Amino acid sequence: MDFTIKQPNIIKYKNSKSKSAVGFTMIETLVAISILLLAIVGPLTIASRGIVSAAFARDQITAFHLAREAVELIRNRRDTNIITNSNWINGLNTCFSPGACKVEPVGDITQNIFTICSNGVCPVLNRNTSTGIYGYISGGNWIETPFTRTIVIDNINTDEISISVTISWSTGVLSKSFTIRENFLNWQ
Repeated sequence: MDFTIKQPNIIKYKNSKSKSAVGFTMIETLVAISILLLAIVGPLTIASRGIVSAAFARDQITAFHLAREAVELIRNRRDTNIITNSNWINGLNTCFSPGACKVEPVGDITQNIFTICSNGVCPVLNRNTSTGIYGYISGGNWIETPFTRTIVIDNINTDEISISVTISWSTGVLSKSFTIRENFLNWQ
């Protein structure tokens, strides 16, 4: 009896890479570049969208304040008329529908600052770069803005009017508009 232990047959394969060819394969390089691009492009995209959203929010707030300003100027005109014993809608007649009008907030409030827009299309507002005031004056420190303000007043009855102020603007490729509506009464 022979009690010798046989070793199993082990096949050894040669490594296909030679010891002198050490480095990355083309696929490994492409995967590494793709991961690096995702790590860079993702945050830049988020930052870019944040900047666009901030600009849009800034313009939306400005548009809201421009609409409220027009409503307050109409309210001031109504109250001034009542206090001076004038017809309570004196000076607002040009804004009655179907036409559209604009209001010039710069100047004396007792002047007729409400004027009709030609062909129902109001011009864009300008902004004074030194004071920050918006109006329709041009030249000097006044620059054009993306905002257009349109006012329409409906005469409901002898003691009530309905005001509609629409602000339109563009931020980049986005065009937006919104309308504020309010009713005024003859409180006299």
